[in-house]
This record gives sequence, C-alpha cells and structure tokens, in this order.
Amino acid sequence: MSDEACSDQPKDKHCVMGNACFGSVQGVVALAKAGCKAVLQIKTGSSVFPKAFIDDALKDVPGGVCIVLQATIKAIPLIAIGYHYITRTTQFFVATKDAGLTHPGSPYKMKYTDNFGNVCIHGVERADTISKFFEASNTINKHNQQ
Repeated sequence: MSDEACSDQPKDKHCVMGNACFGSVQGVVALAKAGCKAVLQIKTGSSVFPKAFIDDALKDVPGGVCIVLQATIKAIPLIAIGYHYITRTTQFFVATKDAGLTHPGSPYKMKYTDNFGNVCIHGVERADTISKFFEASNTINKHNQQ
C-alpha cells in the first residue's frame, strides 16, 4: 500500500469509509472509479469477496492476526483484509490499494473481567488501515448511537 494513510488525504482525492451496511467489493470499485480512496467493512455484501477463504485461513489463530489479499477488479487494484480480533470473531474489509497501510497501527483495546472482578484491558494488534477505520467509525455510527 502507499505510505499515505486514508485519513491524511491530499486535497484532490477523498477517502470514503463505510460500515457493513455499505460494504461491498462493487461499492469500493464504484468509489475508486469516481476518484475516491475507500475502506468498507464487509458483512452481508460479500459476493466476490473471499470471506470463506479468509475465515478458513484464520480459524485457528489467536486474536490480532490479519490476512491481506490483493486483487484487481475492473482495472482497480484492491485489498481484502481479514482481521481476527478475538479468538472466535473475524472482521472483513475491502479497500482500494491506495487507502492506507497494512503494517500495525494502534491496537484494539479489548476489555475483559479477570477472576477477581477487575476490568482489564489487553491491546490487540491490528493493521493501520483498520485502526484508522475504527477511529472514524464513531463518526460513521453517530446516528445509530443517538
């Protein structure tokens, strides 16, 4: 990916981030053709997304493991990211290749209660693109939270 994070865009190219309601490979391709960088979360709009392959590849790995795949669809270079953030849950993302970095970013702060009832926090590694997505997701989901 480029050395430029999605949130640090040059003025001539916008970055679009969208939660799972809007996420699909077709959506990222359409945004790229309109001149935007994009990172979209995938849930139900998973046709042509390698969801089963990523799920299988990450089924026995600990939290904090990512898999990054590359593809070109309709002449648009894309990446697919599977992020296994806790033992049994994988999140899926599709992005334009120039939307951000795949090296580690700020960790997910997983909260859990220990055997004595204390709330503990454990940092789970995640790709920089995913970190930036979730930093912006409070903005994405503000309407839902109200």
